[in-house]
Amino acid sequence: MNRIKNISLFLNFIGILFILNLYKSQRISLIINSNEKISRWKKDRLVIIPAIYKEIDWINSTQWPLWLRYGLDFIPNNRNRSYDIYLYQRLDSNSNSPYNWSYCKNVHEEAGVYLKFIYDFYHDLPDKMLFIHANPFKHAYAPIEVAQCIRGDVFYTSINYFWVQDHIWLSELRDPINNNTLMYNCAKYILSLFGYDGDSQLNPYNIQPKELSLISTRCCAQFYVRKERILHYTYEQWSSIYNASLQPYCTSPLDQEIPGKLGKKWFGGSLEFLWHIILGLHPTFMLPPKENTTTDICHSFRSSCNKSLCQKKNNTSHFLFMNSK
Repeated sequence: MNRIKNISLFLNFIGILFILNLYKSQRISLIINSNEKISRWKKDRLVIIPAIYKEIDWINSTQWPLWLRYGLDFIPNNRNRSYDIYLYQRLDSNSNSPYNWSYCKNVHEEAGVYLKFIYDFYHDLPDKMLFIHANPFKHAYAPIEVAQCIRGDVFYTSINYFWVQDHIWLSELRDPINNNTLMYNCAKYILSLFGYDGDSQLNPYNIQPKELSLISTRCCAQFYVRKERILHYTYEQWSSIYNASLQPYCTSPLDQEIPGKLGKKWFGGSLEFLWHIILGLHPTFMLPPKENTTTDICHSFRSSCNKSLCQKKNNTSHFLFMNSK
């Protein structure tokens, strides 16, 4: 009888230990889960960041382009949409109606918006992003559809069809100290903020004068990028270039810009020809796309996707060439 009682007590003890351990493990799991950051973005859904200023009637959103209203969820029964849009306005720092959207200071055309988004969301980036102009169709064929055809193992690619061949860093003003053009100096400075040796990157063959070193790439700063490539750089590096973009000039008072006004765009103009280096990790002077080589644009797209650039004519005649020399 005592033996049965002892066994019963032992089993009860084991049961109590089991319950305590189960409780402990669940509590630890809850603590871990509570510390996990929940992203604001839907997993694997494309997020588009358009650089819009006065190209839309901010008062009348019903007249906004369909692609914009679709991504902002202005369309009924649109929950399973294929992309979202994050919209900045550059008109009211207080974001009062009708500009009740996140504010971005109006600097350096599209570059100011792109850098602002990365600065704001570096610690919670979408899986994949598309940075585009207010009129994304000026330099691109069906840019949103093209972006949705990009392969999952591609971390960066331009979605434009303009190819710039032999661009040089020519500008009418020179630095009185080193005699470089201000455009070359600005590009060199921007690259230094990412830890690069600007001269070695821009002018690997030590061409003199330095502004005659060449850049060839797809033009005009509309591109697809995955968060892994943005995270290739530290938050401090992105912060440094974002803060640099808010300064009145790039490297010298001689290249000072007046935001929103006509004139030479030193900072944004330089950055436009650096994205393929910074995010693509490409050489400064890229080879033009050619079928059945490593430069073939079809490497970037799923073969089954009929909206990709690959479905267009698959050689250099597909691209509009602009020789900058």
